[in-house]
Amino acid sequence: MGRLDDKVTFITGAGSGIGRAAAIRFAREGSAVAVADIDGDLAAATADMVEEAGGRVLRQTVDVTDETQLKDALQETADQFGGVNTLVNCAGGSIADDRSVTDVDLDVWDHTIDLDLKGTFLACRVAIPHLQTAGGGAIVNFTSVVALKGSFRGHVYTAAKGGIISFTQALAGQYWRDGIRANAIAPGVILSDRVQGRMQLTDDIPLDERLETAMKMNTRLIDERHPFGYGVPDDIANVALFLASDESRMVNGAVIPAEGGAAAY
Repeated sequence: MGRLDDKVTFITGAGSGIGRAAAIRFAREGSAVAVADIDGDLAAATADMVEEAGGRVLRQTVDVTDETQLKDALQETADQFGGVNTLVNCAGGSIADDRSVTDVDLDVWDHTIDLDLKGTFLACRVAIPHLQTAGGGAIVNFTSVVALKGSFRGHVYTAAKGGIISFTQALAGQYWRDGIRANAIAPGVILSDRVQGRMQLTDDIPLDERLETAMKMNTRLIDERHPFGYGVPDDIANVALFLASDESRMVNGAVIPAEGGAAAY
């Protein structure tokens, strides 16, 4: 028996990284999965992996900054699988041009706030009526260690991820009446394809070597005191699975730091 049997999960940004890992993990635990990503080819690749894992899957090409696309995708998911119980908002990410508030180009603001904060907002706006119809469910949003610790040079990304914390708490405070829980995860440095590219790492390098290389970079966010602050997408997918499952029924409005203690010491 799976931990998500009879559930239906809609995952944004599911074409790669944490979103892809979550799609596969959730499917293995019995959930039907809607794989939504702005890159249709990446979404198709994830959908193939979900099918290989024995899961029921719907592939969708969706821009999370477009409310109409989200509405159509959620409705298609509900029509195919009989409803939607869980929303996992993985779409987002920082860009290399992010800078401090006095130096950053405002084009970075427009891109990052639209993708990370507005995209999360719109997905919740569209998905919540489906969760209400289902009699309740779970929302898992993604903030970041940068929102918990004031040492990241990218101030736009920090602002977006900080906004997600407050927004998630507001959702929890409003929609508990409908049996809906809303929580957020704050990952540390996750070796997704995007992050590995910046570090000049590839999947063919053994994981322990990749983690060791990341540790040596000793960023301002995570240093030698936080050996558990570097991880891979599966690490965070496991946390998302807990928050989506009934095992976390007492957890609502929480921010789960998954950053090896970097925000605490």
